[in-house]
Amino acid sequence: MPRSLLATLAAVLLLASCAERRPAAWRLVPQDRGHRLIPPRPNPEDPAFQLRRARTPSRKNPACLLDKPGIRLRWKGRDAQVRADSASLSAIPGTLLEGAGGGAPALQPAVGVLSANWYSGSLQPSLLAQQQAGCLTPADAPQLERRILDHLILPTSHAYRLLYGEYAMLGFIDIDARFRLRAVEPIRQQGVAVGYLTSFYLLQPAPSGGVTVAPHSSESNVKSVITHGPAPDHPLLHLPPHATHLRFFFRTFSTTDDRRIALLAAPSAVALNQAATAFEADPEGYCAAPTQGTACIAVPKDTIIGPELRIRAQGREEYVPVAGNVADLLRSLNVRNPASVLPTLQIHREYEGRFLPIQFDRTNPAILGFVFLGGEQVTW
Repeated sequence: MPRSLLATLAAVLLLASCAERRPAAWRLVPQDRGHRLIPPRPNPEDPAFQLRRARTPSRKNPACLLDKPGIRLRWKGRDAQVRADSASLSAIPGTLLEGAGGGAPALQPAVGVLSANWYSGSLQPSLLAQQQAGCLTPADAPQLERRILDHLILPTSHAYRLLYGEYAMLGFIDIDARFRLRAVEPIRQQGVAVGYLTSFYLLQPAPSGGVTVAPHSSESNVKSVITHGPAPDHPLLHLPPHATHLRFFFRTFSTTDDRRIALLAAPSAVALNQAATAFEADPEGYCAAPTQGTACIAVPKDTIIGPELRIRAQGREEYVPVAGNVADLLRSLNVRNPASVLPTLQIHREYEGRFLPIQFDRTNPAILGFVFLGGEQVTW
């Protein structure tokens, strides 16, 4: 065979091999009352998949195994062998509840009842147990949880609630380094409110898992005069040193002062669950005397603290509110008609360490309801 033909054949085979290895794209598929996001893995309908290098230690222990209805997780060294049923995590038809039910913030999307929530009922407790047994490090567990979620076919609103918490039904979310905190409080002169102060606090990954809180910036508005400066001192900056796992409650929990917001901080995910149980039983009592090593910040009626999720838009860091979607982002950036940018809209979401594009029908506005999980890149 001539050398030129051999070279051509080799080039064709190389290109074909690269094409097979080249990552695909996410796909947004419209459906009744929303959409489904299809992950960019081969055979996305197949419930079985492998996650390479999914943990730091390589330990054999019965606690490292999970085999429950809907979810199975086994280890081969540091690689996770997973079988996960996406269908049971989709809402049962006809079970939509208003998003404000359970004390969640107003104007949030509706939520559906799941047929079998193995994600919070089996997977998350197992990851906590595996962490306690030394099968996972504190940094491994949240990364593994997110990677499993990224392999499932789900509406983006469902994925958000699974990852951060069923805020619409339970009234709280768990927040991590993808968020920042916005605090808004009145500015008073001689006891009279003359304006308000908006302060921003960044959440940074903690070495042992969870986050630490750092001051960022502030903006005061007094009689329409805007002044920028650093974020002021706040109880958020005085959490116990190891209380790095945060849970944000939205519900009204005080009948005396009508407080609507509380933030719990604890040294671990297990301790956070324990603190939340005690808080639920007696919110005011717990915030007055939290467990040693934990913290409870009760927010007065005239003050607001809220989490905002970080994404990247037009090359800059921007933030959206709880369960914020593409339309929320565009409106916050003064795009009055979000549908007008559909012809040029581009969204990339991370998948297995690479940012991949999301394919969608540009004639269908379903993409405007795409709920961010944090870290997405958006241009138009």
